[in-house]
Amino acid sequence: HIKLTYYSAHYLSLVPLIDVFKIECHFAGVFLVEGTSRYSLTFQQALELCQSFDYKLATQEQVNDAYKKGLRTCR
Repeated sequence: HIKLTYYSAHYLSLVPLIDVFKIECHFAGVFLVEGTSRYSLTFQQALELCQSFDYKLATQEQVNDAYKKGLRTCR
């Protein structure tokens, strides 16, 4: 299970039993979620994380709209 540990307008950190999840940026209602390292979340973990906040995984159309509005994933 996931426990909310810190929140601000730009950063959200969630701590389940093992991994640390970070939500760092958001555009057009779409936000990126990372585990302890990039690409470390499974589909199931992402789904459960969304459900814990009563959100849904973004559709391809929603992701495309977010990119048009400035969402970037390059580091």
